[in-house]
Amino acid sequence: MSKKNNLLLIGSHGFLGKNLVNLFNKKGYERNFNLFEISGKSDLDITEKNEFKKFINSNKISHIINSAAYVGGIGFGYSNPADLLSINLNMAHVLYEVSAQEKVKLLINPISNCAYPGNLTKYEEELFWEGPPHDSVFNYGISKRAFVALGKAYFDQYGLSSVNIVMSNMFGPHDHFEEVRSHALGALVSKIADAKKNNKEEVIIWGDGSPIREWLYVEDGADALLKCLNLNEKDYFFNIGVNKGITIIDLAIIIAKHLSWNGNFVFDKSKPNGVSEKTVVDKFSKNLINWSPSTELDDGIKKTVEWYMENNNV
Repeated sequence: MSKKNNLLLIGSHGFLGKNLVNLFNKKGYERNFNLFEISGKSDLDITEKNEFKKFINSNKISHIINSAAYVGGIGFGYSNPADLLSINLNMAHVLYEVSAQEKVKLLINPISNCAYPGNLTKYEEELFWEGPPHDSVFNYGISKRAFVALGKAYFDQYGLSSVNIVMSNMFGPHDHFEEVRSHALGALVSKIADAKKNNKEEVIIWGDGSPIREWLYVEDGADALLKCLNLNEKDYFFNIGVNKGITIIDLAIIIAKHLSWNGNFVFDKSKPNGVSEKTVVDKFSKNLINWSPSTELDDGIKKTVEWYMENNNV
């Protein structure tokens, strides 16, 4: 019988982390990996290099999936630029340095698509360095770019293999649904559910409803990250996504259908639309990790709405 590897999941109590744990168990990864978890900062602060190094060494960790980040909404980004940049940069540096020192076989990092240049509407790997991230997410985006740069540098100098995988906006169970913290989909679920619960006839949508965004069901995203465990030793950087977007108003209509709410949407055109379109171009995941999304948007929204209703007394 071959010896199991030891996989560490960082951020296991977060939105993505909870789905990774569920899928790890559902897909039978325990046959090849012993799972170790760092649930969050209160469990172990991975920016404390010596403590993190001790944890990796004592548990003989061979693989790491890092789903932790110091992040908030746009307002948080504008009011805490130094913290947002420095804490995430420190996290990236410690992860790579300790992984190299402790001979970790593979480090896997999901990367927010906001790291792409802010002027793009379609995100392709060869354009990743062609301009700065959008001003609204500049510091967080720069910190995520550091993971990509460190991936190449640490492979070239130390032979540390890592995967930096840019993901579409994810949604699903355990997501944030507060308007100040969530993406548009989560915020719309919360607002429409509130309208249904309180018999409101209108829901306000920021802008004119025309911007196009791409949505990846979180279990599909978790599946891609776990499939990266099978990659050979190398420095990897690639996108995963569904290769298509949907307007905000069409998204709202689907959510309203699954919540059985028949009210009207009102557009607050005094609020910004943001970029007209943001979609991730996925050209490599099928060949690299034999992955493609398995959840249609309508089905994913249905599951998300059902989870939200069960957990929020709607």
